[in-house]
Amino acid sequence: MNELSLLLKNVDVTFGNKDLLNIEALSAYMNDKIAIIGTNGTGKSTLLKIIAGDFVDFRGSIQTETDFNYFAQIDELDDQVDGEFNFELLSRLNVPDNTSLSGGEETKFRLARAMSEYKLGLLLDEPTTHLDQESVNLLIDELKYYYGTLIFVSHDRHFINSIAEKIWEVSDGTVREYIGNYEDYEAQKEQEKLEHERQYQSYVNEKKRLENAVQKQMEKAGKMSRGDKSKNKDIKPDRLSSSKQKDTVQKQAFKTAKSIETRIDQLDEVERMGDRAPLVFPMSRTMELHNKFPIMAQDITVQRGDKVLLDKVSFQFPLGHVIAITGNNGSGKSSLLHDIMSRADGMEFSPKVIMESYRQMDYKLFTDEPVINYLMKRTDFREPFVRSILQNLGFTQDEVTKPIHDLSGGEATRISLALMFVKPSNVIILDEPTNFIDLNTIEALEKFIVMYQGTVIVTSHDRYFIDRIADAIYLIEERQFKRMK
Repeated sequence: MNELSLLLKNVDVTFGNKDLLNIEALSAYMNDKIAIIGTNGTGKSTLLKIIAGDFVDFRGSIQTETDFNYFAQIDELDDQVDGEFNFELLSRLNVPDNTSLSGGEETKFRLARAMSEYKLGLLLDEPTTHLDQESVNLLIDELKYYYGTLIFVSHDRHFINSIAEKIWEVSDGTVREYIGNYEDYEAQKEQEKLEHERQYQSYVNEKKRLENAVQKQMEKAGKMSRGDKSKNKDIKPDRLSSSKQKDTVQKQAFKTAKSIETRIDQLDEVERMGDRAPLVFPMSRTMELHNKFPIMAQDITVQRGDKVLLDKVSFQFPLGHVIAITGNNGSGKSSLLHDIMSRADGMEFSPKVIMESYRQMDYKLFTDEPVINYLMKRTDFREPFVRSILQNLGFTQDEVTKPIHDLSGGEATRISLALMFVKPSNVIILDEPTNFIDLNTIEALEKFIVMYQGTVIVTSHDRYFIDRIADAIYLIEERQFKRMK
């Protein structure tokens, strides 16, 4: 058996009146590579902080046999770097030698610092945030050959698939362990779903069989009761024993029915897993586009200050397609989207193009207006459809009546996504939409994009996400716009 690195026992974490984590026992061993997944707010980062020793407000015990380096999701970038520093890794990550760093460059700098002093334990909280695909692949190569215990939080499925050998799923306060990477986890979850459906059908069939048996016994008793009322009150002596026998059989039928009802009450109830209804986004006639290429550009240049990001590039975005734009950090993806949204010179748009974009937290959080009311005031869709969108994003029927100002950060992000899809549009623009949203929300977003009838333009470093949604993929490289798919 591998050497123990970590053991948590009877760990309880409570925030206010909410039980966040309730872990009976959880262990990790030397050379384990474990991905922690779960929806926003379930306690993934808190679990990592407990292991790192950065969170002590919990009940229970933690036994660490390994020293861990810890990469926090959000941390201050210090001007001074203490101790050993891996400048070779910093160079390979292509971090510039200056104090003005972009979000992706800062992430790479902090990663290099966290991985410079070698320890037999490494904790990473969302290490791929803001990283371009080239940097993600470099990080994957580094971690594949890491010797020690690696535990990381991530929503990047390509990253998880490439690294993880175990999955810790955090849900409803508990942690369940699955063997394998994310695709293995998905296969196991599908098997669990099928098994649950089998148990549900078995429960339904058995309950129906018993209810039918009760009904037959009650009908049997009822027939005897009606027979007793219709017969002559003057019972002959030779029929007395027969009448008593009928009464006994009638009582037995009632007794049997009661016994079967008790068995029904004792059945282990199995609730059916809720399947989210498929979404079909209706498109009004006023929104319909007939131009085969509603957005085009001819020899445009995208420039910020003195820096040319795209040099005399041309493109035609087909009607109803999902266009994915990829490229390294700083290559000009967001700048190109900005120029499209502002309808910059050199671009041609169909006259009927109506664009909407995803802006995280893009509404006033202090309003006490309920979520469903807020969305209904901004859409032409019917309420059942809007509720279906919210259900797909993980909101319960009770939560859709929640005041806007009471939303958590994760809930607010999901409302921003819902708002983009319910507002009238035939083109939507998304700039790195998978940053800071959990896997369930990413998968819901994928469904929305696929079912949306308009044109979608999206930038992302999430390779798994791009592969699942894109009809066409463009790469910005060396100031050119290259069609890759």
